[in-house]
Amino acid sequence: MAVVNVMESVVRGRLEFLLQEVDCCKCDKCMDDMMALALNALKPKYVNSHKGELFSRLDTTKYQNTIDIDVAVTKAITTVSSRPHR
Repeated sequence: MAVVNVMESVVRGRLEFLLQEVDCCKCDKCMDDMMALALNALKPKYVNSHKGELFSRLDTTKYQNTIDIDVAVTKAITTVSSRPHR
């Protein structure tokens, strides 16, 4: 397994979930901008094995980590939707 940042898939999932309730541009460019902003605000979780990936995913389900992720994603959505690329 290559080295991957588990936080990317976690943030993508939360972004897709939270965007269901928001009326804003969801083009690829805006989505990428939201992902980048949210990921830059969060500590990366790099792993190089499936076992490490499982442990990191479990760590992201801790209450405070979930709140931190949702706050970063919500701020990213707000920032990008105030100035979309379209």
